[in-house]
Order: sequence, then C-alpha cells, then structure tokens
Amino acid sequence: MPDKFVIAHDMGTSADKAVIVSVTGRIIDFAKKQYPLYNPEPGYAEQEPSDWWNAVCETTRSVLAKTGIDPKNVVGMTFSTQTQCLVPVDDNGNPVRKAFSWLDGRSADIIREKLWNAPRIMGYNIFRLPKFLWKTGGAPGHTGKEQIGKILWMQKHEPELFARVYKFLDAKDFLIYKLTGNMVTSVDIAVVWWLLNTRNNKNQWDENLCKYANITPQKLSEVKPSASIAGYVTKEAADATGLLPGTPIVNGAGDLASAALGSGAIEEGEMHISLGTSSWVAGHFVKRKIDLAHYTGCIGSTYPEKYYLGMAHQETAGICLEWLKNKILYHEEKLKEEWQRENIYEILDELAVKAGPGAQRLIFTPWMFGERSPLDDDYVRSGLYNLSLDHTREHLVRAVFEGIAFNTRWAMETLENLYSEVDHLNIIGGGAKSDIWCQIFADILNRKINRVSEPQQAGARGIALLASMTLGYIGSFTDIKNYIKIDKTFLPNPWNRKLYDNLFEEFKNVYKQNKYWYKRMNKTKITY
Repeated sequence: MPDKFVIAHDMGTSADKAVIVSVTGRIIDFAKKQYPLYNPEPGYAEQEPSDWWNAVCETTRSVLAKTGIDPKNVVGMTFSTQTQCLVPVDDNGNPVRKAFSWLDGRSADIIREKLWNAPRIMGYNIFRLPKFLWKTGGAPGHTGKEQIGKILWMQKHEPELFARVYKFLDAKDFLIYKLTGNMVTSVDIAVVWWLLNTRNNKNQWDENLCKYANITPQKLSEVKPSASIAGYVTKEAADATGLLPGTPIVNGAGDLASAALGSGAIEEGEMHISLGTSSWVAGHFVKRKIDLAHYTGCIGSTYPEKYYLGMAHQETAGICLEWLKNKILYHEEKLKEEWQRENIYEILDELAVKAGPGAQRLIFTPWMFGERSPLDDDYVRSGLYNLSLDHTREHLVRAVFEGIAFNTRWAMETLENLYSEVDHLNIIGGGAKSDIWCQIFADILNRKINRVSEPQQAGARGIALLASMTLGYIGSFTDIKNYIKIDKTFLPNPWNRKLYDNLFEEFKNVYKQNKYWYKRMNKTKITY
C-alpha cells in the first residue's frame, strides 16, 4: 500500500505553513505563505480572515505539487492555529470586519470598567471572579486581549456591525467553516474564551457567563474535542485547495495545545518551552490549578478527558529578535556581507557567543506588547537597562537572548510552584534551532534542556499525529510520544550559576521598581 499522509496547517500571526506529514509523524515537506498584521492605532492589531483562507488554499496546493503526493493518499487535514482571534461573521459566514488579533489590547479599559468593576480584589470583581473560577478554572485577564473584551468593544464602538453578527469564531473555526461549511471549535480554544463550563468535562457554553459578553451561546460555535472530525471537504473547498471532496477535516487545536503534543512532554507533570513569536512554559496535568497574580493556570488540552494544559504564556519572545534585526541593527544585507554569511540568525548567534554570558550586565526586558504571564500587566513595556558606552551590538543581541530566558525562568517558577519542580524541559519552536539560545536557557533555568528534532515543526507534527490517531492510524494519545525524537541535550554550565542567579533577581527588580512608572507612562494614549 502507498504511504498515507496528513496535511497539518501551522497558521500563525505572520504566515500559514502547510506541512505534509506521514501518519507516523515523518515530515515530508512544507509550503509557507505570509500575510500582514495591521496596527491602525496603538494597541490595535487586526488581520484579514480572507488572507488566512487564501494562504491555506495556496500552501495546500503548493505542498501537494512540491511533493508529488496524490491527494487520494491524503487521509485528512488538520490545524494548529493562533488563538483568541475574534472573527465576527454574518449568516452567510462572511466576516463583517477584520479579525481582532490575539495581540489586540484595545478593550483593556472596557474589561476593567464593565467586567471587573468594583468591588475588586487584585483588580477582579469579587462577585464575578468566583463564578469564572468555578466554571472555567480561570478568568479573563486585564490586558484587553480576551474575547469577552473584544466582543464588548465591538458592541460599544461598532453597534451596526455588531448587529449583523451571526457567530463569533476563532481563527481555526473560520478555516474549518470555509472547508466544511460547519462552524465548529475545539475544547482547548473554547476554554480560553472564558465562557465555557468545563466542570466534570461538561465543556458546554454557559448561558450565564455569556451574559457578561452580552451574547447568548447561540452566537458561538459547536464545541468538539480536538481529536474529532469537524466535517468533510466540500466540492468548492476541494477546487480551491486541491484536496479531494470528502477528505476528513480533523478539528485540531490552537498552537499552545498542538505544541504541547509535538514537544513530546505528554506524561503527567512533564514540561516544555515553546520559543516562537511568543513563548510559553507548559505541561499536561490531571489536576486543575491557578495562580491569578501571575496569570498562570490551566486551559484545555487536546485530551480534555484526562489532562489540562498548565501554562504560563508570554506575549513577545522571538518577535523581540525580529525587532532587533529589522529596526535596530543596520541593514540585513550589509550584516550578511560583513560576516560573509547568508543566514542572518546564524550571525546573531555568533554575535551572542562573542558577547559572553551576562552581556556585561546589560539587561533586556522582553515586554514589547504588555505581558500576560508572569505579570498580567497591559502597561508594562520593554527596555534596556544598565546600558553604557562599553556595550556593543554583540552585548545587545546577547541581552535580548538572555532577557527572554529570564522571563521564561520567572514564568517557569510560577508553574512549578503550582505543581512541582522538574529537572528537564523539552524545547521547541523556531528559536530552539539556535544552539547558543538553548544553552542560555539551560544556564539561566539551571535545567537540562532537550531539543526536539525539527523543533520549528513541532506543532504541526503534534497535531498531525493527533489526527492520525483520530483516523485510526496510531493507537492512543500516549503513543504520540513514541514518534517524537530528541535532537540534542544542553546541560547547565555551573560556572554561570552565580552570575545568572544575580541577574535574574535584578531582572525581576526592574519590574517591581518600575511597575507604577509603566502605568503612568502608558495608561493614557498620546495623540498629536
């Protein structure tokens, strides 16, 4: 029999990547298509849902053409996507406006005033908070990036568009609708809308929680497990993608839950780091816990019948390196010419190595777009601290690498405090391709770091293996781990222990000593 394959779409903030994977997890090839993120005002972030759909169609056709794989041997397609992207659609399934990105924080004031109005504790309404915690295991934060806030903002500022909305979808839901005609979401994504009653695996939209967003459950998608078939490719979608009509579409999951599968850290209490545009520390746990002060806790996993996904999510990680490359260092082509290297990221690695541990005590805080965990602070911003004339671009690059690792250590500590310490973490994501960055993580976290093979494809491989299980090609959820390999292990250097412990304390002090200054600087939008 010919090999069978799953196409897994890794649909992120800046691009969609169609990855074709064998039913046993072997990555064959991929195709990628970029699209823009719009920032019409400070704190706003939007995308065109049609850009996502066009990218899915183009990359699907492209990866089939590149590999020469016959569509009849594609047994299914699935998704790992960005989440908390609000897509309001009319009764024909057409978006009534651009999608609100997960980075969009415009509703912060509405969240604080309408949802968490007085009386408050830790910024939360003391009567509403227990209702959220009891039913969802968590609660919307203060950053304005939650779906409830976006819905309330739209109702207040765009009432005519709001009146046209038939359903509110997330990014993955919209793509599944375009493929199948069904409006379906997955448990892991529904949980972080904070409108889902998850007690005893009920996993149904809660009418009373929906009232806080001034909607009814009928405005939301049907909730199904990640490991379920959401529908089948329609004739129209087949013509657009190159798939055969009737190809199963497996529900899939958001990028956080998909990455947890692809990390191989699947057993109870195992943890992983994902190092991409954003970053997080996470693991699968049987018991649900929460630390509201650090906005750390449990969301839905791809295996909701048994596991929650304990998580501390950070807003900006690899994108800080992109900012440094594109807006601070001089022109990329000149940097390549100087170093006689074609890969800009290899040059950044060498610059970081040259600077040495500690970046000559230069500290970078990676809070470029506010922060969720471990701070839950919409006002906080990035900075370079202790900068002097002695510092060079090498120190600047090293400080960015280290600052993201310091923030990860802080986030990891909150998760370990909820559960228990670990002696190793698996690492995935595009940033994990850097040996020096992996070593920096090992040194700063003082933990063994295991890099997963092809770390940038971990989410796609993980969700493809879940689809393979759903379609009957591999045995069980825990079997997925057997198809994920470790590429390299990084051990902490004891010579750097005292230096990094000291700098970590100072890293935390930067926030503690400047928290109210950030609020004064960023609470009021300045117009010119």
